[in-house]
Amino acid sequence: MTALPEIPHLHPYEQLTPSRHRLITYSLLACVFLAMLDGTVIGTALPRIVEQVGGDDSWYVWLVTAYLLTSSVSVPVYGRFSDLYGRRRLLVGGLGIFLLGSAVCGLAGSMELLIAARAVQGLGAGALLTLGMALVRDLHPPSRTEGLIRMQTALSVLMVLGMVGGPVLGGVLADHAGWRWAFWLNLPVGLAVVAVLVRALPEHRPTAAAPGRLDTAGILLLAAGLSLTLTGLSLKGHAPGGHVVPWTDPAVLTCLLGGLALLALLVPVERRASVPVLPLRLFRDRTYSALLAAGFFFQVAVLPIGIFLPLYFQYIRGHTATVSGLLLLPLLIGMTLGNRTTAALILRTGRTKPVLLTGAGLITAGTAAFFALTATTSPALTSLWLLAAGLGTGPAMGGLTIATQNCVPQADMGTATAGSALTKQIGGAFGLACTQPLLNHQTAPTATALGTTVAWTGTLAGLLALAALLLTRNVTLPGKRTVAQPAGKASERA
Repeated sequence: MTALPEIPHLHPYEQLTPSRHRLITYSLLACVFLAMLDGTVIGTALPRIVEQVGGDDSWYVWLVTAYLLTSSVSVPVYGRFSDLYGRRRLLVGGLGIFLLGSAVCGLAGSMELLIAARAVQGLGAGALLTLGMALVRDLHPPSRTEGLIRMQTALSVLMVLGMVGGPVLGGVLADHAGWRWAFWLNLPVGLAVVAVLVRALPEHRPTAAAPGRLDTAGILLLAAGLSLTLTGLSLKGHAPGGHVVPWTDPAVLTCLLGGLALLALLVPVERRASVPVLPLRLFRDRTYSALLAAGFFFQVAVLPIGIFLPLYFQYIRGHTATVSGLLLLPLLIGMTLGNRTTAALILRTGRTKPVLLTGAGLITAGTAAFFALTATTSPALTSLWLLAAGLGTGPAMGGLTIATQNCVPQADMGTATAGSALTKQIGGAFGLACTQPLLNHQTAPTATALGTTVAWTGTLAGLLALAALLLTRNVTLPGKRTVAQPAGKASERA
Protein backbone atom coordinates (compact mmCIF):
# COMPACT_ATOMS: atom_id res chain seq x y z
CA MET A 1 0.00 0.00 0.00
CA THR A 2 2.85 2.42 0.79
CA ALA A 3 4.41 1.99 -2.67
CA LEU A 4 1.35 3.04 -4.65
CA PRO A 5 1.54 6.81 -4.04
CA GLU A 6 5.16 6.83 -5.31
CA ILE A 7 4.41 5.45 -8.75
CA PRO A 8 3.01 8.66 -10.28
CA HIS A 9 6.17 10.49 -9.18
CA LEU A 10 8.45 8.20 -11.17
CA HIS A 11 9.81 9.58 -14.41
CA PRO A 12 7.71 8.02 -17.22
CA TYR A 13 10.86 6.64 -18.88
CA GLU A 14 11.68 4.80 -15.63
CA GLN A 15 8.46 2.79 -16.00
CA LEU A 16 9.26 1.44 -19.47
CA THR A 17 9.77 -2.30 -19.82
CA PRO A 18 13.22 -3.36 -21.11
CA SER A 19 11.80 -4.46 -24.48
CA ARG A 20 9.91 -1.20 -25.00
CA HIS A 21 12.97 0.77 -23.86
CA ARG A 22 15.11 -0.94 -26.53
CA LEU A 23 12.46 -0.50 -29.24
CA ILE A 24 12.20 3.24 -28.57
CA THR A 25 15.99 3.56 -28.50
CA TYR A 26 16.37 1.86 -31.89
CA SER A 27 13.66 4.13 -33.31
CA LEU A 28 15.42 7.25 -32.03
CA LEU A 29 18.72 6.08 -33.51
CA ALA A 30 16.91 5.56 -36.82
CA CYS A 31 15.70 9.18 -36.66
CA VAL A 32 19.24 10.47 -36.19
CA PHE A 33 20.53 8.25 -38.99
CA LEU A 34 17.87 9.38 -41.47
CA ALA A 35 18.74 13.03 -40.83
CA MET A 36 22.46 12.42 -41.26
CA LEU A 37 22.07 10.19 -44.32
CA ASP A 38 19.89 12.62 -46.25
CA GLY A 39 22.44 15.38 -45.80
CA THR A 40 24.92 13.44 -47.98
CA VAL A 41 22.93 10.89 -50.00
CA ILE A 42 22.38 13.07 -53.07
CA GLY A 43 26.02 14.09 -53.44
CA THR A 44 26.98 11.37 -55.92
CA ALA A 45 23.55 11.41 -57.57
CA LEU A 46 23.60 15.15 -58.41
CA PRO A 47 24.78 14.75 -62.03
CA ARG A 48 22.01 12.21 -62.74
CA ILE A 49 19.40 14.40 -61.02
CA VAL A 50 20.33 17.48 -63.04
CA GLU A 51 20.44 15.40 -66.22
CA GLN A 52 16.92 14.04 -65.72
CA VAL A 53 15.17 16.95 -64.02
CA GLY A 54 16.90 19.81 -65.84
CA GLY A 55 19.20 22.67 -64.94
CA ASP A 56 22.96 23.08 -64.87
CA ASP A 57 25.90 23.11 -62.48
CA SER A 58 24.59 26.21 -60.71
CA TRP A 59 21.74 24.14 -59.26
CA TYR A 60 24.12 21.77 -57.42
CA VAL A 61 24.79 24.11 -54.55
CA TRP A 62 21.09 24.81 -53.93
CA LEU A 63 20.10 21.14 -53.78
CA VAL A 64 22.57 20.74 -50.93
CA THR A 65 22.17 24.19 -49.40
CA ALA A 66 18.35 24.05 -49.17
CA TYR A 67 18.58 21.03 -46.85
CA LEU A 68 21.50 22.49 -44.89
CA LEU A 69 19.76 25.81 -44.34
CA THR A 70 16.41 24.59 -43.03
CA SER A 71 17.87 21.73 -40.98
CA SER A 72 20.38 24.09 -39.33
CA VAL A 73 17.96 26.95 -38.74
CA SER A 74 15.31 24.72 -37.19
CA VAL A 75 17.72 22.99 -34.79
CA PRO A 76 17.77 25.68 -32.04
CA VAL A 77 14.00 26.22 -32.31
CA TYR A 78 13.26 22.51 -31.87
CA GLY A 79 15.75 22.26 -29.03
CA ARG A 80 14.32 25.21 -27.10
CA PHE A 81 10.69 24.27 -27.65
CA SER A 82 11.37 20.71 -26.51
CA ASP A 83 12.69 22.05 -23.20
CA LEU A 84 9.53 24.12 -22.76
CA TYR A 85 6.78 21.84 -24.09
CA GLY A 86 8.19 18.30 -24.27
CA ARG A 87 9.95 16.36 -27.04
CA ARG A 88 7.59 13.58 -28.21
CA ARG A 89 5.05 15.62 -30.18
CA LEU A 90 7.73 17.84 -31.69
CA LEU A 91 9.71 14.81 -32.85
CA VAL A 92 6.67 13.10 -34.36
CA GLY A 93 5.66 16.35 -36.07
CA GLY A 94 9.18 16.89 -37.39
CA LEU A 95 9.30 13.33 -38.68
CA GLY A 96 6.00 13.91 -40.50
CA ILE A 97 7.44 17.04 -42.17
CA PHE A 98 10.59 15.10 -43.12
CA LEU A 99 8.57 12.30 -44.72
CA LEU A 100 6.36 14.76 -46.60
CA GLY A 101 9.46 16.44 -48.01
CA SER A 102 10.94 13.05 -48.93
CA ALA A 103 7.79 12.01 -50.80
CA VAL A 104 7.67 15.26 -52.78
CA CYS A 105 11.40 14.98 -53.57
CA GLY A 106 10.78 11.54 -55.04
CA LEU A 107 7.90 12.84 -57.18
CA ALA A 108 9.43 16.18 -58.21
CA GLY A 109 9.42 16.89 -61.94
CA SER A 110 11.20 20.25 -61.86
CA MET A 111 14.33 21.53 -60.19
CA GLU A 112 12.41 24.31 -58.44
CA LEU A 113 10.03 21.83 -56.81
CA LEU A 114 12.88 19.50 -55.87
CA ILE A 115 14.79 22.30 -54.14
CA ALA A 116 11.65 23.42 -52.30
CA ALA A 117 10.97 19.84 -51.19
CA ARG A 118 14.58 19.52 -49.98
CA ALA A 119 13.99 22.62 -47.86
CA VAL A 120 10.85 21.03 -46.36
CA GLN A 121 12.77 17.82 -45.76
CA GLY A 122 15.51 19.73 -43.94
CA LEU A 123 12.93 21.51 -41.79
CA GLY A 124 11.86 18.14 -40.43
CA ALA A 125 15.42 16.81 -40.23
CA GLY A 126 16.26 19.46 -37.63
CA ALA A 127 13.86 17.71 -35.24
CA LEU A 128 15.20 14.23 -36.04
CA LEU A 129 18.78 15.21 -35.31
CA THR A 130 18.24 17.37 -32.22
CA LEU A 131 15.33 15.67 -30.49
CA GLY A 132 16.50 12.18 -31.42
CA MET A 133 19.81 12.80 -29.66
CA ALA A 134 18.17 14.58 -26.72
CA LEU A 135 15.73 11.72 -26.16
CA VAL A 136 18.56 9.18 -26.33
CA ARG A 137 20.19 11.18 -23.54
CA ASP A 138 16.88 11.24 -21.61
CA LEU A 139 16.54 7.45 -21.85
CA HIS A 140 20.23 6.80 -21.11
CA PRO A 141 21.38 9.42 -18.57
CA PRO A 142 24.98 9.48 -17.26
CA SER A 143 23.91 7.55 -14.15
CA ARG A 144 23.33 4.53 -16.42
CA THR A 145 26.93 4.27 -17.51
CA GLU A 146 26.92 1.17 -19.70
CA GLY A 147 23.79 2.14 -21.59
CA LEU A 148 25.05 5.62 -22.41
CA ILE A 149 28.44 4.29 -23.55
CA ARG A 150 26.63 1.98 -25.97
CA MET A 151 24.47 4.83 -27.21
CA GLN A 152 27.47 7.10 -27.82
CA THR A 153 29.14 4.29 -29.74
CA ALA A 154 26.00 3.71 -31.79
CA LEU A 155 25.66 7.43 -32.54
CA SER A 156 29.28 7.63 -33.69
CA VAL A 157 28.80 4.65 -36.00
CA LEU A 158 25.67 6.25 -37.44
CA MET A 159 27.54 9.52 -38.01
CA VAL A 160 30.29 7.67 -39.87
CA LEU A 161 27.79 5.64 -41.90
CA GLY A 162 25.84 8.78 -42.75
CA MET A 163 28.98 10.62 -43.84
CA VAL A 164 30.44 7.78 -45.91
CA GLY A 165 27.46 5.56 -46.64
CA GLY A 166 25.30 8.42 -47.93
CA PRO A 167 27.36 9.12 -51.07
CA VAL A 168 27.83 5.38 -51.69
CA LEU A 169 24.11 4.66 -51.36
CA GLY A 170 23.24 7.65 -53.53
CA GLY A 171 25.56 6.47 -56.28
CA VAL A 172 24.30 2.89 -56.20
CA LEU A 173 20.64 3.95 -56.31
CA ALA A 174 21.27 6.47 -59.10
CA ASP A 175 23.01 3.80 -61.20
CA HIS A 176 20.71 0.84 -60.57
CA ALA A 177 17.33 1.86 -59.13
CA GLY A 178 16.93 5.55 -59.93
CA TRP A 179 17.85 8.57 -57.80
CA ARG A 180 14.25 9.00 -56.59
CA TRP A 181 14.68 5.92 -54.39
CA ALA A 182 17.16 7.88 -52.29
CA PHE A 183 14.09 9.72 -50.98
CA TRP A 184 11.41 7.03 -51.20
CA LEU A 185 13.39 4.66 -48.98
CA ASN A 186 12.84 7.12 -46.13
CA LEU A 187 9.09 6.46 -46.18
CA PRO A 188 8.85 2.86 -44.87
CA VAL A 189 11.54 3.45 -42.25
CA GLY A 190 10.05 6.76 -41.16
CA LEU A 191 6.49 5.45 -40.95
CA ALA A 192 7.64 2.51 -38.83
CA VAL A 193 9.43 4.92 -36.48
CA VAL A 194 6.31 7.11 -36.22
CA ALA A 195 4.24 4.08 -35.25
CA VAL A 196 6.71 3.13 -32.51
CA LEU A 197 7.00 6.65 -31.10
CA VAL A 198 3.23 7.21 -31.06
CA ARG A 199 2.46 3.90 -29.39
CA ALA A 200 5.46 3.32 -27.13
CA LEU A 201 7.12 6.63 -26.17
CA PRO A 202 5.41 8.27 -23.16
CA GLU A 203 4.61 11.97 -23.32
CA HIS A 204 6.78 13.84 -20.85
CA ARG A 205 6.29 17.56 -20.33
CA PRO A 206 8.40 19.81 -18.10
CA THR A 207 7.18 19.88 -14.53
CA ALA A 208 6.42 23.60 -14.74
CA ALA A 209 5.39 25.32 -17.95
CA ALA A 210 7.32 28.52 -18.60
CA PRO A 211 5.10 31.63 -18.45
CA GLY A 212 5.16 34.27 -21.15
CA ARG A 213 4.38 34.76 -24.81
CA LEU A 214 5.95 32.91 -27.70
CA ASP A 215 9.18 34.64 -28.74
CA THR A 216 8.06 35.24 -32.33
CA ALA A 217 10.51 38.10 -32.97
CA GLY A 218 13.41 36.03 -31.67
CA ILE A 219 12.48 33.03 -33.81
CA LEU A 220 12.23 35.15 -36.97
CA LEU A 221 15.49 36.98 -36.33
CA LEU A 222 17.34 33.76 -35.51
CA ALA A 223 16.00 31.97 -38.57
CA ALA A 224 16.72 34.88 -40.93
CA GLY A 225 20.17 35.55 -39.48
CA LEU A 226 21.28 31.92 -39.66
CA SER A 227 19.79 31.49 -43.15
CA LEU A 228 21.67 34.47 -44.58
CA THR A 229 24.93 33.49 -42.87
CA LEU A 230 24.79 29.89 -44.08
CA THR A 231 23.77 31.00 -47.57
CA GLY A 232 26.80 33.29 -47.71
CA LEU A 233 29.11 30.49 -46.57
CA SER A 234 27.56 28.05 -49.05
CA LEU A 235 28.02 30.51 -51.93
CA LYS A 236 31.63 31.06 -50.85
CA GLY A 237 32.30 27.33 -50.68
CA HIS A 238 30.77 26.70 -54.11
CA ALA A 239 33.26 27.00 -56.97
CA PRO A 240 31.39 26.90 -60.31
CA GLY A 241 33.66 25.87 -63.13
CA GLY A 242 36.63 25.81 -60.76
CA HIS A 243 36.47 29.60 -60.24
CA VAL A 244 37.02 30.86 -56.70
CA VAL A 245 34.23 33.04 -55.33
CA PRO A 246 35.89 35.84 -53.31
CA TRP A 247 34.72 36.93 -49.88
CA THR A 248 34.07 40.36 -51.42
CA ASP A 249 31.63 38.92 -53.97
CA PRO A 250 28.44 41.04 -53.65
CA ALA A 251 26.15 38.07 -53.02
CA VAL A 252 28.50 36.51 -50.45
CA LEU A 253 29.23 39.78 -48.67
CA THR A 254 25.59 40.87 -48.59
CA CYS A 255 24.44 37.55 -47.12
CA LEU A 256 27.17 37.43 -44.49
CA LEU A 257 26.84 41.05 -43.36
CA GLY A 258 23.03 40.83 -43.38
CA GLY A 259 23.06 37.61 -41.41
CA LEU A 260 25.52 38.89 -38.80
CA ALA A 261 23.53 42.12 -38.44
CA LEU A 262 20.32 40.20 -37.76
CA LEU A 263 22.05 37.96 -35.24
CA ALA A 264 23.44 41.04 -33.50
CA LEU A 265 19.93 42.52 -33.39
CA LEU A 266 18.75 39.25 -31.83
CA VAL A 267 20.72 39.94 -28.62
CA PRO A 268 18.62 42.87 -27.28
CA VAL A 269 15.41 41.15 -28.41
CA GLU A 270 16.27 38.02 -26.41
CA ARG A 271 17.19 40.07 -23.36
CA ARG A 272 13.66 41.47 -23.26
CA ALA A 273 11.81 38.25 -24.13
CA SER A 274 9.99 36.57 -21.24
CA VAL A 275 10.67 33.10 -22.74
CA PRO A 276 13.58 33.59 -25.19
CA VAL A 277 14.14 31.06 -27.96
CA LEU A 278 17.87 31.52 -27.37
CA PRO A 279 18.51 31.91 -23.61
CA LEU A 280 21.48 34.32 -23.41
CA ARG A 281 22.10 33.33 -19.79
CA LEU A 282 23.60 30.08 -21.06
CA PHE A 283 26.32 32.00 -22.90
CA ARG A 284 27.34 33.73 -19.68
CA ASP A 285 28.67 30.34 -18.63
CA ARG A 286 32.23 30.35 -19.97
CA THR A 287 32.32 26.57 -20.19
CA TYR A 288 29.17 26.33 -22.33
CA SER A 289 30.40 29.00 -24.76
CA ALA A 290 33.87 27.47 -24.96
CA LEU A 291 32.47 23.98 -25.65
CA LEU A 292 30.38 25.35 -28.53
CA ALA A 293 33.47 27.07 -29.94
CA ALA A 294 35.48 23.85 -29.61
CA GLY A 295 32.80 21.91 -31.52
CA PHE A 296 32.90 24.53 -34.29
CA PHE A 297 36.69 24.25 -34.67
CA PHE A 298 36.68 20.45 -34.44
CA GLN A 299 34.32 20.38 -37.42
CA VAL A 300 36.47 22.85 -39.37
CA ALA A 301 39.51 20.65 -38.71
CA VAL A 302 38.04 17.33 -39.83
CA LEU A 303 35.98 18.42 -42.83
CA PRO A 304 38.87 18.80 -45.33
CA ILE A 305 40.00 15.23 -44.70
CA GLY A 306 36.71 13.74 -45.83
CA ILE A 307 36.56 16.01 -48.88
CA PHE A 308 40.14 16.14 -50.18
CA LEU A 309 41.64 12.75 -49.27
CA PRO A 310 39.29 10.93 -51.69
CA LEU A 311 40.55 13.33 -54.41
CA TYR A 312 44.11 12.41 -53.52
CA PHE A 313 43.46 8.68 -53.65
CA GLN A 314 41.54 8.85 -56.93
CA TYR A 315 43.27 11.58 -58.96
CA ILE A 316 46.83 11.39 -57.63
CA ARG A 317 47.16 7.68 -56.82
CA GLY A 318 44.74 6.46 -59.52
CA HIS A 319 42.53 4.33 -57.26
CA THR A 320 38.86 3.62 -57.93
CA ALA A 321 36.12 5.19 -55.83
CA THR A 322 35.65 1.87 -54.01
CA VAL A 323 39.34 1.54 -53.14
CA SER A 324 39.39 5.21 -52.13
CA GLY A 325 36.58 4.55 -49.67
CA LEU A 326 38.46 1.57 -48.23
CA LEU A 327 41.59 3.67 -47.77
CA LEU A 328 39.56 6.05 -45.60
CA LEU A 329 38.65 3.23 -43.21
CA PRO A 330 41.42 4.15 -40.70
CA LEU A 331 39.75 7.56 -40.26
CA LEU A 332 36.36 5.95 -39.67
CA ILE A 333 37.78 3.30 -37.34
CA GLY A 334 39.55 6.03 -35.38
CA MET A 335 36.34 8.05 -35.09
CA THR A 336 34.40 5.07 -33.76
CA LEU A 337 37.10 3.95 -31.32
CA GLY A 338 37.76 7.52 -30.22
CA ASN A 339 34.13 8.20 -29.50
CA ARG A 340 33.58 4.97 -27.58
CA THR A 341 36.76 5.45 -25.54
CA THR A 342 35.85 9.06 -24.84
CA ALA A 343 32.38 8.15 -23.59
CA ALA A 344 33.75 5.33 -21.42
CA LEU A 345 36.45 7.49 -19.83
CA ILE A 346 34.16 10.45 -19.21
CA LEU A 347 31.34 8.38 -17.76
CA ARG A 348 33.59 6.23 -15.57
CA THR A 349 35.86 8.99 -14.25
CA GLY A 350 33.46 11.92 -14.38
CA ARG A 351 36.22 14.07 -15.92
CA THR A 352 35.61 15.62 -19.33
CA LYS A 353 38.44 18.10 -19.84
CA PRO A 354 41.48 15.77 -20.09
CA VAL A 355 39.83 13.55 -22.70
CA LEU A 356 38.66 16.46 -24.83
CA LEU A 357 42.11 18.10 -24.68
CA THR A 358 43.69 14.85 -25.79
CA GLY A 359 41.31 14.69 -28.74
CA ALA A 360 42.19 18.23 -29.82
CA GLY A 361 45.88 17.39 -29.60
CA LEU A 362 45.46 14.23 -31.69
CA ILE A 363 43.51 15.91 -34.48
CA THR A 364 46.05 18.73 -34.59
CA ALA A 365 48.95 16.27 -34.88
CA GLY A 366 47.09 13.99 -37.28
CA THR A 367 46.24 16.78 -39.72
CA ALA A 368 49.63 18.52 -39.40
CA ALA A 369 51.25 15.31 -40.66
CA PHE A 370 49.68 15.92 -44.08
CA PHE A 371 52.21 18.69 -44.70
CA ALA A 372 54.45 15.76 -45.69
CA LEU A 373 51.96 14.26 -48.17
CA THR A 374 53.44 13.52 -51.61
CA ALA A 375 52.41 11.52 -54.66
CA THR A 376 54.49 8.59 -53.37
CA THR A 377 53.54 8.58 -49.68
CA SER A 378 52.94 4.99 -48.58
CA PRO A 379 49.38 3.89 -47.78
CA ALA A 380 50.60 2.68 -44.39
CA LEU A 381 51.74 6.18 -43.48
CA THR A 382 48.53 7.89 -44.66
CA SER A 383 46.56 5.26 -42.74
CA LEU A 384 48.48 6.14 -39.56
CA TRP A 385 47.77 9.85 -40.03
CA LEU A 386 44.10 9.17 -40.73
CA LEU A 387 43.83 6.95 -37.63
CA ALA A 388 45.31 9.71 -35.45
CA ALA A 389 42.92 12.30 -36.90
CA GLY A 390 39.98 9.93 -36.41
CA LEU A 391 40.91 9.23 -32.80
CA GLY A 392 41.10 12.99 -32.24
CA THR A 393 37.72 13.57 -33.86
CA GLY A 394 36.04 10.93 -31.67
CA PRO A 395 35.79 13.20 -28.60
CA ALA A 396 34.03 15.86 -30.67
CA MET A 397 31.35 13.37 -31.75
CA GLY A 398 30.18 12.29 -28.31
CA GLY A 399 32.38 13.77 -25.61
CA LEU A 400 31.58 17.37 -26.44
CA THR A 401 27.87 16.61 -26.47
CA ILE A 402 28.07 14.88 -23.08
CA ALA A 403 30.00 17.82 -21.60
CA THR A 404 27.64 20.39 -23.13
CA GLN A 405 24.51 18.61 -21.91
CA ASN A 406 25.88 18.38 -18.39
CA CYS A 407 27.20 21.92 -18.01
CA VAL A 408 23.67 23.38 -18.17
CA PRO A 409 20.58 22.79 -16.01
CA GLN A 410 18.47 19.76 -16.94
CA ALA A 411 15.68 22.10 -18.03
CA ASP A 412 17.95 23.48 -20.79
CA MET A 413 19.32 20.15 -22.03
CA GLY A 414 17.46 20.24 -25.36
CA THR A 415 18.70 23.77 -26.02
CA ALA A 416 22.27 22.71 -25.22
CA THR A 417 22.06 19.69 -27.53
CA ALA A 418 20.74 21.92 -30.32
CA GLY A 419 23.50 24.46 -29.77
CA SER A 420 26.16 21.76 -30.01
CA ALA A 421 24.69 20.36 -33.23
CA LEU A 422 24.21 23.81 -34.79
CA THR A 423 27.74 25.06 -34.17
CA LYS A 424 29.16 21.90 -35.71
CA GLN A 425 27.01 22.39 -38.82
CA ILE A 426 28.09 26.01 -39.14
CA GLY A 427 31.69 24.89 -38.63
CA GLY A 428 31.35 22.48 -41.54
CA ALA A 429 29.99 25.21 -43.83
CA PHE A 430 32.71 27.63 -42.73
CA GLY A 431 35.42 25.02 -43.23
CA LEU A 432 34.27 24.32 -46.78
CA ALA A 433 34.14 28.04 -47.55
CA CYS A 434 37.73 28.46 -46.34
CA THR A 435 39.29 25.36 -47.92
CA GLN A 436 37.75 25.51 -51.38
CA PRO A 437 39.67 28.66 -52.38
CA LEU A 438 42.97 27.17 -51.14
CA LEU A 439 42.54 24.26 -53.53
CA ASN A 440 41.05 26.13 -56.46
CA HIS A 441 44.06 28.40 -56.77
CA GLN A 442 45.69 25.35 -58.36
CA THR A 443 45.08 24.65 -62.04
CA ALA A 444 44.90 20.97 -61.16
CA PRO A 445 44.91 19.31 -57.72
CA THR A 446 48.35 18.07 -56.74
CA ALA A 447 49.42 15.97 -53.78
CA THR A 448 51.13 18.98 -52.23
CA ALA A 449 48.09 21.23 -52.68
CA LEU A 450 45.74 18.64 -51.19
CA GLY A 451 48.08 17.86 -48.30
CA THR A 452 48.75 21.47 -47.35
CA THR A 453 45.04 22.34 -47.55
CA VAL A 454 44.22 19.56 -45.09
CA ALA A 455 47.22 20.35 -42.89
CA TRP A 456 46.81 24.14 -42.66
CA THR A 457 43.08 23.98 -42.00
CA GLY A 458 43.28 21.08 -39.56
CA THR A 459 46.27 22.40 -37.62
CA LEU A 460 44.93 25.92 -37.14
CA ALA A 461 41.42 24.73 -36.28
CA GLY A 462 42.79 22.04 -33.96
CA LEU A 463 44.88 24.59 -32.06
CA LEU A 464 41.87 26.89 -31.75
CA ALA A 465 39.78 23.98 -30.43
CA LEU A 466 42.55 23.27 -27.93
CA ALA A 467 42.56 26.92 -26.81
CA ALA A 468 38.78 26.91 -26.39
CA LEU A 469 38.88 23.74 -24.29
CA LEU A 470 41.54 25.24 -22.01
CA LEU A 471 38.94 27.86 -21.04
CA THR A 472 36.44 25.24 -19.83
CA ARG A 473 36.05 23.91 -16.36
CA ASN A 474 36.06 20.18 -15.75
CA VAL A 475 32.36 19.30 -16.08
CA THR A 476 31.25 16.79 -13.44
CA LEU A 477 28.54 14.32 -14.39
CA PRO A 478 25.58 14.09 -11.99
CA GLY A 479 25.39 10.96 -9.85
CA LYS A 480 28.91 9.88 -10.79
CA ARG A 481 29.68 8.47 -7.36
CA THR A 482 26.52 6.36 -7.30
CA VAL A 483 26.90 4.77 -10.72
CA ALA A 484 27.94 1.34 -9.51
CA GLN A 485 24.62 0.29 -8.04
CA PRO A 486 22.19 0.99 -10.93
CA ALA A 487 24.64 0.11 -13.69
CA GLY A 488 23.62 -3.52 -13.80
CA LYS A 489 19.94 -2.79 -14.32
CA ALA A 490 20.77 -0.07 -16.79
CA SER A 491 22.87 -2.42 -18.88
CA GLU A 492 20.03 -4.91 -18.97
CA ARG A 493 17.70 -2.23 -20.25
CA ALA A 494 20.15 -0.93 -22.82
